[in-house]
Amino acid sequence: MEIAKATPLADNFYLGLPFCIPTVPSHCGFCLFPTQDYKGNSGMQTYLEYLEREAELYAPFLANDRLSSMYVGGGTPNLLKAEDYGRLTAIAEKLYGKIPDDVERTIEGIPQLFSKDKVDAIRAAGFNRVSMGVQQMSDKLIKYSGRRQTHRQVMDALDHFNAAKLAVNVDLIYGWPEQTVADMLRDLGELVDQGVRHITHYQLNIAGRSDFSKAQRELLPSLETTIDMYKESCAFLRSKGYRQATVYDWEKVESMPGRFESPNADRYQYEQNLRDFLHADDQSVTETRNMIGLGYAGVSFPFTWPVQGGPNWSQMNLRNLDAYFQSIDAGKLPVEKQFLYNKEDLKLAWLFQSMQSMTIDLHNYAVAFGADLLHDYAPIFDELHKRSWIEIDAKQVRFIGLGEFFIPMIQALFSYARLNEMRGGLKQIVEGKKIINILETA
Repeated sequence: MEIAKATPLADNFYLGLPFCIPTVPSHCGFCLFPTQDYKGNSGMQTYLEYLEREAELYAPFLANDRLSSMYVGGGTPNLLKAEDYGRLTAIAEKLYGKIPDDVERTIEGIPQLFSKDKVDAIRAAGFNRVSMGVQQMSDKLIKYSGRRQTHRQVMDALDHFNAAKLAVNVDLIYGWPEQTVADMLRDLGELVDQGVRHITHYQLNIAGRSDFSKAQRELLPSLETTIDMYKESCAFLRSKGYRQATVYDWEKVESMPGRFESPNADRYQYEQNLRDFLHADDQSVTETRNMIGLGYAGVSFPFTWPVQGGPNWSQMNLRNLDAYFQSIDAGKLPVEKQFLYNKEDLKLAWLFQSMQSMTIDLHNYAVAFGADLLHDYAPIFDELHKRSWIEIDAKQVRFIGLGEFFIPMIQALFSYARLNEMRGGLKQIVEGKKIINILETA
């Protein structure tokens, strides 16, 4: 952390609020993020106090940094009372100073909690963008998640955002239990008609121990149907003037003076900065953008890059709420684990973010790593090219067709060798501990 303290960074600042309204099935049936059940405002107030104290612990390390964007996620941040949103922007201002008007400040939430008064309070606190987790517009289909939201609440929330001149992103999921292509297109059409200009439309992730994976798998569309959903949604959104920014992000950026109070509220800075976290000229990396995450289970990626002094690492805050509180009470950063990146890890981190935008810049890779991307991963690119999943020219690799849909699986191919290497190292550590135990008891 001393290196971070001495190295000015451009930070994408994340504040995590862990609380969610309990559902049956738990975690909305599909969510894999660590969360805590909401048990009332008292627990939220306690958490906010600790979040403010954690920020004080980080202040010396961020004193020379500048704020690139701010994002409040969860959990369900719009569980907060109207008077508490200003505390979140105050945390950022204590660390970075007065926030410039052109810096994007986003807060997440669910439709049924976005009342007009709460939306007005969010705007008054300095937020200029909202990310609303809708998942399904249909009152029938949303019930599979146990959520108590209605179609009317979604539409009312969108009206409130427009009245407050707040930019908005809406999350929708395809591949949902008993969802059809027609259901999906109807949902997308309603958002388009409402003027939503950033739609995150992603495939249902049924990994892990989620209820959708264990108990509702038979209700899910087939892989073939899910691929059709992806193709149909792409064609529909393109026909409506949207540009595909990532495998799942669609945006419509156009000149509409006066619609939003912030000049950059429609530029989706937080997501773009994370995807494009290094900038290079002809000879070197000139700037990196980093993620600094505070709060329960917050994740940080302080990429300083070798030319800026290095090293590079990622870290995650404690996922036990009591342990998080105890660490802050002891005056310690509430970090659960850290991972120090070697050069191969940096390559993979950069590649994964680049692949999200369906292109890989060959020049940036060469400048950042002093290597030829196509040579480093030749067997993978050869196979992808044979399948017509990529196109390659002098400047970039571009994913096309099914190559777009299967990007998460293709990322696993790139990381396969490194993961095996790391697992081998963990096995050696375990075996070493066994030997030490034998020697100690001999």
